[in-house]
Amino acid sequence: MSEIAEEGTTRVECRFVRGRNALLCAADFGPMFMDLYLHLGQTGVVLGGGVDEKFNLLLVALTLHVATRPQAETCAWTLHLDAESLNLFAVAENPSGHVTGQVFTENVRATGGNVLHAEVAGAAGERRRSSVAFPGGDILRAACEYYERSEQRPARYFELGGDRFALLAAQPDCDTSWLQSADPAEVQALLEDDSRPPLETRLYRFFCGCSPARVAEAIAPALRADLDGVFGGDSHITVTCPRCGVRHELPRELFG
Repeated sequence: MSEIAEEGTTRVECRFVRGRNALLCAADFGPMFMDLYLHLGQTGVVLGGGVDEKFNLLLVALTLHVATRPQAETCAWTLHLDAESLNLFAVAENPSGHVTGQVFTENVRATGGNVLHAEVAGAAGERRRSSVAFPGGDILRAACEYYERSEQRPARYFELGGDRFALLAAQPDCDTSWLQSADPAEVQALLEDDSRPPLETRLYRFFCGCSPARVAEAIAPALRADLDGVFGGDSHITVTCPRCGVRHELPRELFG
């Protein structure tokens, strides 16, 4: 599935819970959090006031979610926290194993409530979009609301200590009463049960892969009609990657 090297990645192990008809996905997100903080340091972004913890949880929720999805899918979530004037954006690509995103704290439009916007892209280029309103500022609770109302099935996230997290997602004919009552200790026991080996392991890393050439390719159709107006007398323009927030200096020659 993944194009990334195994060393230093977040390994999501996926197990089918027989007799309960649920999919259990779990991982230690320490490597992903480390890559995120290195990225923030390199870009000079400082996330204070607990925003970094919220962004970490969004990465957790989305990564575990895409691990339950077909390997050709890419999923993007934008989580709007209205009272905090905050947007958290993350995208996870199953084909590459890349997970990235950024936080928006300026010019965030008020909507009157919290909303999770989701977009899913499949192998054939089809796209599906949905939006789910949710109360409070609990990131993992918001992801559960998405499952309940958009995926039309229940799911629960679990914090297992340290940087370890798990997701239980209902499958057809799931024992939903059990799923709703399971606790972290029971989930941990399932993960340690040698009779329930992983069905598969998926590898993910916080990485965008953007470059001046790739950003220029993406925006070229909108700029080519008026390159003189865009560049003026300058040889370069500065463009921010819409996925990860890295600023790129783009020379005019990249646009042909």
